Amino acid sequence: MPEAHALEYVVVRVVPRPEREEFINAGVILFCRTLRFLDCRISLDEA
Repeated sequence: MPEAHALEYVVVRVVPRPEREEFINAGVILFCRTLRFLDCRISLDEA
């Protein structure tokens, strides 16, 4: 069984119109100190 590692993440949000106080979840940043791993994925649908 693979060894478990603690991961931290942050959701990346976009605020296209601040006056409306709405946001869109646009991606995630993932970090693991023990594996020295840092990556992000961003995805925006322009439709």
